[in-house]
Amino acid sequence: MAFLLVMALYIVAETNRTLPIDWKVTLSKDDKNPFGGYILYRQLTDLFPAAHISSYRLPVYNQLNKHSRLNTAYLLIGDKLHLKSEDVRELLKYVRSGNYAFLAGSEFSSLLMDSLKLKTGRRFSLRNSDSSRINLKNPARHAVIDYGFKRMTIDGYFRELDTLKAVVLGNNHFNDVNFVKMAYGKGAFLVHTLPLSFSNYFLLTRQNADYTAKALSYLPANIRRVYWDEYYKLGPAGSSNPLRFILGNTWLKWAFRTGLAAMIMFLVFGMKRRQRIIPVIQPLRNSTLDFVQTVGKVYFNQRDNKNIALKRINYFLERVRSNFFLSTSHLNHEFVESLAEKSGAGKQEVSDLVNAINEIYDLATVSDEAILRLNKKIDYFNGRIGYDGRSAATQPVLIQ
Repeated sequence: MAFLLVMALYIVAETNRTLPIDWKVTLSKDDKNPFGGYILYRQLTDLFPAAHISSYRLPVYNQLNKHSRLNTAYLLIGDKLHLKSEDVRELLKYVRSGNYAFLAGSEFSSLLMDSLKLKTGRRFSLRNSDSSRINLKNPARHAVIDYGFKRMTIDGYFRELDTLKAVVLGNNHFNDVNFVKMAYGKGAFLVHTLPLSFSNYFLLTRQNADYTAKALSYLPANIRRVYWDEYYKLGPAGSSNPLRFILGNTWLKWAFRTGLAAMIMFLVFGMKRRQRIIPVIQPLRNSTLDFVQTVGKVYFNQRDNKNIALKRINYFLERVRSNFFLSTSHLNHEFVESLAEKSGAGKQEVSDLVNAINEIYDLATVSDEAILRLNKKIDYFNGRIGYDGRSAATQPVLIQ
């Protein structure tokens, strides 16, 4: 029961846990993450009010094969647009007949780039400023302030293009061309090397949404239909569940559920203890403190201050002998000088301490004030030279 309770609490905690931001580049129409295309896809109806907007998870060939409509646009916006040869041929045929293809990607199919006589490159920037500041070339669409892009981002551009056919539409602050229009037959290609400029993150940063709208405005306003590609972002349609084969068959699905339920029941009933409860062995009690308290009460009740003072003195002198190798038979002037030199304590301080010890020796009865005064001087001396009875500056040297 306790196990089930803990599992339930864990599931509730995981369900309510704040998920980290997913920076994966998808540009998908349903992805609300920073690099998704949720905002752009829903703005297409405002940008092309007369057009029918539809999305597909099919390759270009499957979608455009035997296509007969004119004045339509195919939007291929993704990180890597690796079209196969049959897709490229169908796309060229589609544009040649009088349609438009808007391509935005960081990588393109080599066959498509060769057909359009374009070559792309990348520029890496690790500066603290925005790595891409982009703008449109046409004075009517050119913004006074460049549009900023996310820092430390790869900047794509065209390192080679056909200057006779390519019309430059946009560039970055390095004056690298990143947006061109290529007339092809009765239609045209619009090719952009910064797909992230169509992402949610870019559209929500400063006034960048204005740039995206202007870039798409190079498509004719009277477009009849807009095809939005999802295939080169998410792959073919269908479940991506690794258990799709099992769950797709009725008998296998019920066998899987039955086996899973049996495993859960085995875990629940197997949680019971299979042995006797191990008794708790209490650790041995430390009686040192009790002993000290008992001895202290005995001395306190006897009120023999002289005996207590002599034991305190003997313990102190034993430490002096052990740590400084001094004889304590005669507590005279020579002893004071030797102890002061080896311990690093003040000579006057050591002298006062030795005088207090000698005073205890001479007294027949020791008062409470006298024993307290002696204890204070010994504690002060020990505190000056360190807990172990040695000075940090003076350590005894043993001669082998």
